[in-house]
Amino acid sequence: MDDGELFAVFVADVVNGAESLASNPNYRIESVLGTWQLVDNKAGVIATGKSENGQPQIMVKRYCDAWESLRQALTHGSFFPDLAQNKAQLVPFTRAAIPEGYQLYDCAASEMWRSWRRGAVNYVHIYTANQWRSVGEISCSGGVVFIPVPDLDKEIQITSSSLMSWLGVPNA
Repeated sequence: MDDGELFAVFVADVVNGAESLASNPNYRIESVLGTWQLVDNKAGVIATGKSENGQPQIMVKRYCDAWESLRQALTHGSFFPDLAQNKAQLVPFTRAAIPEGYQLYDCAASEMWRSWRRGAVNYVHIYTANQWRSVGEISCSGGVVFIPVPDLDKEIQITSSSLMSWLGVPNA
């Protein structure tokens, strides 16, 4: 089993409440008192998952070697990080449905800004404060993308090279 497959099993275990205890030479899945742990065999625990109030929640160590691969596995399982937590050491991922008519994009923040600026997409949404939220006038300056969230009356800043998941309605 390669790393990507193991990460997918970890996500499925958290969602289904299963205890597969799968492993490979690099990682292993453990269950401790109702919490699943993804353990890097060299660096220790890099992610934990459990169900809180019927909602699966996964916390991932932001600066681990598996960050991008694990983030991809989580995105494929419909888990998304709160973009406001993009600088946190432990990043919470929450399962969220994609609204009908929207397309999921996963790319660098600068690509999201370019798509919006060129008018390739309408109705850009980001995941923050436990739901998909529409954004205002996105801007980019000095390697930072500024994403206003009007209904929260705040702005989220993310480096332009940071990978992020977002929703948009493609223009025909």
